[in-house]
Amino acid sequence: MDPTPPVAFENELARVVAAQRRRVLGAGAAVRLVGTAVFFAVSLGLWLTGARDWAHYPPLLLCYGGVVALLFALRSRPVTKQLGVVQSLVDVGLVFGLQQLALPVSPFPAGVAGFSLGLFALVVALSGLELMPWLVYGTAGLASLSQAVLMHQAGVGPGAMAVAAVTLVLVAAVSHYGTGRLRQLAMDLSHAEVARQLEARRTHDVEDAHRTIERMLAEAHARNAQLEALQAHQEQLMQFLVHDLRSPLSAVTLSLSWMEQELPIGTPMVESVRTGLAVTARLDRMISDLLDVPRLEQGRLSPRKQAFPVAPLFDEVRRSLDGAARLRKIKLELSCPPGFQLVGDAGLLIRVVENLATNALRYAPSGGRVRLEAGEAEGFQWLAVRNDGIAIPPEARESLFDKYVQGSREKEGRRGYGLGLYFSRLAAEAHGGRLAVEDAEGWATSFVLRLPRVQPTSQPSLDPMADPMADPPAARRR
Repeated sequence: MDPTPPVAFENELARVVAAQRRRVLGAGAAVRLVGTAVFFAVSLGLWLTGARDWAHYPPLLLCYGGVVALLFALRSRPVTKQLGVVQSLVDVGLVFGLQQLALPVSPFPAGVAGFSLGLFALVVALSGLELMPWLVYGTAGLASLSQAVLMHQAGVGPGAMAVAAVTLVLVAAVSHYGTGRLRQLAMDLSHAEVARQLEARRTHDVEDAHRTIERMLAEAHARNAQLEALQAHQEQLMQFLVHDLRSPLSAVTLSLSWMEQELPIGTPMVESVRTGLAVTARLDRMISDLLDVPRLEQGRLSPRKQAFPVAPLFDEVRRSLDGAARLRKIKLELSCPPGFQLVGDAGLLIRVVENLATNALRYAPSGGRVRLEAGEAEGFQWLAVRNDGIAIPPEARESLFDKYVQGSREKEGRRGYGLGLYFSRLAAEAHGGRLAVEDAEGWATSFVLRLPRVQPTSQPSLDPMADPMADPPAARRR
């Protein structure tokens, strides 16, 4: 522990010492009053019984008693420190005055001088109670001088005077040491008590913090459980809804397929029917996205990696989005090397490309361009969807692929729920690849799916589409 107490502790200690000094002054004054009364009674009785050498004691003791009574009455005033000095001076003066008056009339002057040494020692000891070292040694010095004068008047030699002075100084030193030790003991006890209280408070604070943290954790766990339950209910409701959507969608697809077979080939109506079939296939894939997101999150959907041509995949996507592109006068371009094949799950990847192309059409300006590209480089095969709309800031590119995250235009128009890009990212990661927004010359935004070049596998796919480019997928599932 630091031996130097802080300022606040010193101030508190000074306040306690001052209060103790007032109590000591009152107690000393009370003792002096009692002693004065006893000596006054004894000296007065001896004087009245014929001992004339005691005649000078009663008047002097009466005056001393008045001074002590005054000091006792002023013990609670702010001048306590000064009163202690005055009291010590009065004590020395009383002893010196009494003994000097007794020397001429006493038959044993040396005895009177020796008796005064004990009285001076008592005065020095009493001054030590004031807790002021300089007052103790000052009283001892004044008492030594007075004792030397008395001894000289009594005819005592210098050796005895020196012994008397040393004795009074030793009494002062012992008194100072005793009060100093008491002061140090009080400081040590105070430090120990402060340390104990601080430790108790620290322990109490730690326990309070621990209880608060436990309560907050319990509340957080309860809220998290509620949120998980709500999310589970939401996902379960979504599963029910998308399953129910497939029944009317299958009916529409079957009707369109029947119309395609019954209508004459080459008529405009047949083209419209085929466009309708492409749209229903797209709706079926969108439903599959909603169903497959939980399985992709849990790692329960393993892609069937087989080689397939990319050009038919692009044609299917263009056919499903052709109506939306023509409505906004957007040019939908395809760029694929002849005979280029990709190794992956075609049922998943066509939905990825379709999600990216739908997003590109949404953000491309009226009369703009959207391009679907494919290629390979540096051991990777890649698919890209580009548009000349508004560029995506670099700080927003990573969060685009998080669940339920939407672009600013989707938020304003309340179109979409932030699952398309999230599903696309999960499908890319299931293939061991990566989907990211990259910079490409001449294009504002480019979504690029990079897949590692791997060998085809015969692992069965959980996706129900064996051939996503065939007509019509929804009808085949039913």
